[in-house]
Amino acid sequence: MGITLATLVSRLQADVPAVDSVPSSDQYTRAIKDAVADFSRRCGTEKIDSLSIVSGTAAYTLPDDFLKMIMLESFATADGVLITGEGIIPLSTTWEERHYIRGLTITFNPTPSYTMTREYRYKAAWALNDDGDEYEDMGEEEAGIILLRAATACLTKQSNVMAPEAFSYQQGDVSVNTGTQTLAVRAQLDSVEKSYLEACEKYNGQYGVLV
Repeated sequence: MGITLATLVSRLQADVPAVDSVPSSDQYTRAIKDAVADFSRRCGTEKIDSLSIVSGTAAYTLPDDFLKMIMLESFATADGVLITGEGIIPLSTTWEERHYIRGLTITFNPTPSYTMTREYRYKAAWALNDDGDEYEDMGEEEAGIILLRAATACLTKQSNVMAPEAFSYQQGDVSVNTGTQTLAVRAQLDSVEKSYLEACEKYNGQYGVLV
Protein backbone atom coordinates (compact mmCIF):
# COMPACT_ATOMS: atom_id res chain seq x y z
CA MET A 1 0.00 0.00 0.00
CA GLY A 2 1.11 3.55 -0.62
CA ILE A 3 0.60 6.17 -3.33
CA THR A 4 3.15 8.65 -4.58
CA LEU A 5 2.53 12.37 -4.69
CA ALA A 6 3.39 12.34 -8.41
CA THR A 7 0.67 9.74 -9.08
CA LEU A 8 -1.95 11.84 -7.31
CA VAL A 9 -0.91 14.95 -9.23
CA SER A 10 -1.06 13.07 -12.53
CA ARG A 11 -4.57 11.79 -11.77
CA LEU A 12 -5.72 15.27 -10.79
CA GLN A 13 -4.38 16.74 -14.04
CA ALA A 14 -6.38 14.13 -15.95
CA ASP A 15 -9.54 14.79 -13.91
CA VAL A 16 -9.33 18.58 -14.21
CA PRO A 17 -7.32 19.54 -17.33
CA ALA A 18 -5.70 22.96 -17.22
CA VAL A 19 -7.46 25.80 -19.04
CA ASP A 20 -5.09 28.52 -20.25
CA SER A 21 -2.41 27.10 -17.91
CA VAL A 22 -4.76 27.17 -14.89
CA PRO A 23 -4.03 25.36 -12.64
CA SER A 24 -0.27 25.48 -13.00
CA SER A 25 1.96 22.52 -12.13
CA ASP A 26 2.69 23.98 -8.70
CA GLN A 27 -1.02 24.63 -8.11
CA TYR A 28 -1.88 21.01 -8.88
CA THR A 29 0.69 19.86 -6.31
CA ARG A 30 -0.54 22.35 -3.72
CA ALA A 31 -4.14 21.24 -4.33
CA ILE A 32 -3.20 17.63 -3.52
CA LYS A 33 -1.32 18.54 -0.34
CA ASP A 34 -4.13 20.81 0.86
CA ALA A 35 -6.69 18.10 0.07
CA VAL A 36 -4.73 15.53 2.06
CA ALA A 37 -4.61 17.94 5.00
CA ASP A 38 -8.36 18.61 4.81
CA PHE A 39 -9.23 14.93 4.50
CA SER A 40 -6.94 14.13 7.43
CA ARG A 41 -8.71 16.66 9.64
CA ARG A 42 -12.10 15.23 8.69
CA CYS A 43 -11.16 11.54 8.56
CA GLY A 44 -7.88 11.03 10.37
CA THR A 45 -7.02 7.57 11.67
CA GLU A 46 -6.04 6.39 15.15
CA LYS A 47 -2.46 5.39 15.95
CA ILE A 48 -0.54 4.31 19.05
CA ASP A 49 2.93 5.54 20.02
CA SER A 50 4.92 6.17 23.17
CA LEU A 51 6.88 8.94 24.87
CA SER A 52 10.19 8.23 26.56
CA ILE A 53 9.86 10.53 29.55
CA VAL A 54 13.15 11.64 31.09
CA SER A 55 13.39 13.23 34.53
CA GLY A 56 14.09 16.94 34.24
CA THR A 57 12.83 17.25 30.63
CA ALA A 58 9.46 18.93 30.05
CA ALA A 59 9.08 19.05 26.23
CA TYR A 60 8.93 16.16 23.72
CA THR A 61 8.48 15.92 19.96
CA LEU A 62 5.38 14.21 18.56
CA PRO A 63 5.18 12.29 15.23
CA ASP A 64 4.95 14.21 11.94
CA ASP A 65 1.45 12.83 11.34
CA PHE A 66 0.11 13.91 14.76
CA LEU A 67 -3.18 15.82 14.71
CA LYS A 68 -4.56 15.60 18.25
CA MET A 69 -4.22 13.58 21.41
CA ILE A 70 -6.88 10.94 22.12
CA MET A 71 -5.51 9.38 25.31
CA LEU A 72 -2.25 9.67 27.23
CA GLU A 73 -1.43 6.86 29.62
CA SER A 74 -1.27 7.93 33.28
CA PHE A 75 0.19 5.99 36.18
CA ALA A 76 -0.90 8.29 38.98
CA THR A 77 -3.10 6.69 41.64
CA ALA A 78 -5.57 8.01 44.19
CA ASP A 79 -3.05 7.13 46.91
CA GLY A 80 -0.73 9.89 45.78
CA VAL A 81 1.94 7.75 44.13
CA LEU A 82 3.18 7.27 40.58
CA ILE A 83 3.63 3.65 39.53
CA THR A 84 6.45 3.35 36.99
CA GLY A 85 8.60 0.63 35.52
CA GLU A 86 11.39 1.91 37.73
CA GLY A 87 9.33 1.65 40.90
CA ILE A 88 6.86 3.69 42.95
CA ILE A 89 7.36 7.46 43.14
CA PRO A 90 5.70 9.29 46.05
CA LEU A 91 3.81 12.44 45.09
CA SER A 92 2.45 15.30 47.14
CA THR A 93 -1.27 15.32 47.82
CA THR A 94 -1.62 18.45 45.65
CA TRP A 95 0.35 17.07 42.70
CA GLU A 96 -1.45 17.40 39.38
CA GLU A 97 0.15 16.93 35.98
CA ARG A 98 -0.97 18.85 32.92
CA HIS A 99 0.26 18.74 29.35
CA TYR A 100 0.09 21.28 26.56
CA ILE A 101 0.44 20.64 22.84
CA ARG A 102 1.67 23.30 20.43
CA GLY A 103 2.30 22.09 16.90
CA LEU A 104 4.26 18.87 17.24
CA THR A 105 5.58 19.54 20.75
CA ILE A 106 4.01 18.28 23.99
CA THR A 107 5.08 19.97 27.21
CA PHE A 108 4.42 18.67 30.73
CA ASN A 109 3.80 20.82 33.78
CA PRO A 110 5.30 20.35 36.26
CA THR A 111 8.49 19.11 34.63
CA PRO A 112 8.62 15.31 35.13
CA SER A 113 10.72 14.11 38.05
CA TYR A 114 10.53 10.54 36.83
CA THR A 115 11.87 8.45 33.94
CA MET A 116 9.49 6.08 32.18
CA THR A 117 7.78 5.20 28.90
CA ARG A 118 4.18 6.38 28.48
CA GLU A 119 1.94 5.07 25.71
CA TYR A 120 -0.57 7.31 23.99
CA ARG A 121 -3.23 7.15 21.28
CA TYR A 122 -3.62 9.97 18.77
CA LYS A 123 -5.50 11.06 15.68
CA ALA A 124 -3.12 10.83 12.74
CA ALA A 125 -2.95 12.49 9.34
CA TRP A 126 -1.76 10.97 6.08
CA ALA A 127 1.80 12.27 5.91
CA LEU A 128 4.47 12.12 3.25
CA ASN A 129 7.45 9.87 3.92
CA ASP A 130 10.88 11.25 4.78
CA ASP A 131 11.71 11.65 1.09
CA GLY A 132 8.56 13.72 0.58
CA ASP A 133 7.37 11.71 -2.42
CA GLU A 134 4.93 9.08 -1.11
CA TYR A 135 1.96 8.74 1.22
CA GLU A 136 2.93 5.31 2.52
CA ASP A 137 -0.27 4.64 4.52
CA MET A 138 -2.69 5.78 1.82
CA GLY A 139 -4.87 3.35 -0.13
CA GLU A 140 -6.97 3.73 -3.25
CA GLU A 141 -10.12 4.57 -1.28
CA GLU A 142 -8.46 7.48 0.51
CA ALA A 143 -6.82 8.66 -2.73
CA GLY A 144 -10.17 8.76 -4.53
CA ILE A 145 -11.73 10.93 -1.85
CA ILE A 146 -8.71 13.23 -1.71
CA LEU A 147 -8.84 13.74 -5.47
CA LEU A 148 -12.41 15.02 -5.13
CA ARG A 149 -11.27 17.69 -2.68
CA ALA A 150 -8.29 18.59 -4.85
CA ALA A 151 -10.57 18.90 -7.87
CA THR A 152 -12.69 21.51 -6.08
CA ALA A 153 -9.56 23.61 -5.50
CA CYS A 154 -8.62 23.41 -9.19
CA LEU A 155 -12.15 24.20 -10.39
CA THR A 156 -12.28 27.17 -8.03
CA LYS A 157 -9.10 28.59 -9.56
CA GLN A 158 -10.48 28.15 -13.07
CA SER A 159 -13.79 29.76 -12.08
CA ASN A 160 -11.99 32.73 -10.52
CA VAL A 161 -10.01 33.30 -13.71
CA MET A 162 -13.08 33.06 -15.95
CA ALA A 163 -15.37 35.31 -13.89
CA PRO A 164 -13.71 38.71 -14.58
CA GLU A 165 -13.70 37.96 -18.31
CA ALA A 166 -17.37 36.99 -18.52
CA PHE A 167 -19.65 39.29 -20.52
CA SER A 168 -22.83 39.17 -22.57
CA TYR A 169 -24.34 41.19 -25.41
CA GLN A 170 -27.11 40.94 -27.95
CA GLN A 171 -27.29 42.41 -31.44
CA GLY A 172 -30.47 41.67 -33.31
CA ASP A 173 -31.14 37.95 -33.16
CA VAL A 174 -27.57 37.18 -32.08
CA SER A 175 -26.96 36.71 -28.35
CA VAL A 176 -23.58 35.95 -26.78
CA ASN A 177 -23.01 35.11 -23.12
CA THR A 178 -19.46 34.14 -22.18
CA GLY A 179 -20.54 33.71 -18.57
CA THR A 180 -22.21 30.41 -19.43
CA GLN A 181 -18.91 28.55 -19.20
CA THR A 182 -18.23 30.10 -15.81
CA LEU A 183 -21.63 29.00 -14.54
CA ALA A 184 -20.98 25.48 -15.82
CA VAL A 185 -17.67 25.30 -13.97
CA ARG A 186 -19.28 26.56 -10.76
CA ALA A 187 -22.07 24.00 -11.07
CA GLN A 188 -19.47 21.27 -11.49
CA LEU A 189 -17.58 22.65 -8.51
CA ASP A 190 -20.68 22.45 -6.30
CA SER A 191 -21.35 18.89 -7.43
CA VAL A 192 -17.79 17.71 -6.72
CA GLU A 193 -17.76 19.44 -3.33
CA LYS A 194 -20.99 17.69 -2.37
CA SER A 195 -19.56 14.34 -3.48
CA TYR A 196 -16.45 14.94 -1.37
CA LEU A 197 -18.40 15.73 1.80
CA GLU A 198 -20.64 12.69 1.28
CA ALA A 199 -17.58 10.48 0.73
CA CYS A 200 -16.01 11.76 3.96
CA GLU A 201 -19.18 11.05 5.89
CA LYS A 202 -19.38 7.53 4.48
CA TYR A 203 -15.70 6.93 5.23
CA ASN A 204 -16.13 8.01 8.84
CA GLY A 205 -19.14 5.76 9.24
CA GLN A 206 -17.35 2.81 7.67
CA TYR A 207 -14.21 3.05 9.78
CA GLY A 208 -15.53 4.71 12.94
CA VAL A 209 -13.07 7.57 12.53
CA LEU A 210 -12.55 9.91 15.47
CA VAL A 211 -13.22 13.57 14.66
